[in-house]
Amino acid sequence: MMKKDNTVVSGSTSKPKKRISVAMQGGGAHGAYTWGVLDRLLEEKDLVIEGVSGTSAGGMNAVAVAQGIMTGGNEGAREFLTKYWTINSKAGASSIFKPGVLDILAGKYTMHNSPGFLFFDFIAKILSPYQLNPLGSNPLKSIVEELFDFDKLNAFNAVKVFLAATHVYTGKLKIFSNINKELSTEALLATACLPTMFAAVMVKGEYYWDGGFIGNPAIYPLIYNCDTSDIMLIKLNPTHRNKLPTSAAEIGDRLNEITNNTSIMREMRSIHFISKLIDDGIVAPGKLKKLHVHMIEDEAVFYDLGWSSKLNTDSDFLNHLFTAGRKSADSWLEKNYDKINKETTADITEEFV
Repeated sequence: MMKKDNTVVSGSTSKPKKRISVAMQGGGAHGAYTWGVLDRLLEEKDLVIEGVSGTSAGGMNAVAVAQGIMTGGNEGAREFLTKYWTINSKAGASSIFKPGVLDILAGKYTMHNSPGFLFFDFIAKILSPYQLNPLGSNPLKSIVEELFDFDKLNAFNAVKVFLAATHVYTGKLKIFSNINKELSTEALLATACLPTMFAAVMVKGEYYWDGGFIGNPAIYPLIYNCDTSDIMLIKLNPTHRNKLPTSAAEIGDRLNEITNNTSIMREMRSIHFISKLIDDGIVAPGKLKKLHVHMIEDEAVFYDLGWSSKLNTDSDFLNHLFTAGRKSADSWLEKNYDKINKETTADITEEFV
């Protein structure tokens, strides 16, 4: 039995809920790692997800979490996430973007040696998606339309959803949210619209690209719109490298990582600055929101995976990342579960400052 103050009553004892918001980076198929993290977090019956912010694959995971919680609580979210990624895998079963033989023999999932990817990569440098795909077909559209009920999500306020997209004309960040009744098929496709692969997505007369360029993911909507002070970042793109990229593929991959980490670097530095002002007593208690920041990541999982592997929806690859995500979350929970709603567990200085 649950009381209005979000505690669970069992006999004469009450166990308080632990409330968090979750921010999820984009990364195509790499988002299956986030699926694994979420699957493990949602097993904790006393963990309440108040808000979700995501970009690209992070946005897909965010909407899946909200719809699943809306229909069946934490277990409903786990089931819905599994359904989404299973459909994704089947939809890409016949894709030309498969790992090359050398990669498979080496136990890797990158696709730099895949003939299909190499051909696509070459053509994409010459022709735009408007030339290659004049009808503007998007394989994600049918999946999104099949799975998500945006009318109900826009009326559902127990989980606040924030999707980041880039406004093409101004370069500004656009946040689509159920708070403002803005969630739609187009809004979700916009947050995952890579401009080298898909035509810009029009939402209410405006054109948008993938949000990863300037908000991967956006943290501030969770700060301003959620009551909880705890934000969990699920990070996909490696921050640190100890090898100089020298090949064209390696340089391109590293540039992609740096670009997609830039926005989260800025926001985390700002959070660190404000937190220090509060801790040092420069800002009076209660004047600004004191945040508890948490982070789940495993850079080793992605260290040998290039950008091309983000297009790999092979079920073995997705399950590999899912398992890695669950393992990371399990390790984090074992060390930090009792610290939720009490203190920051992420080393922001080491990672972002």
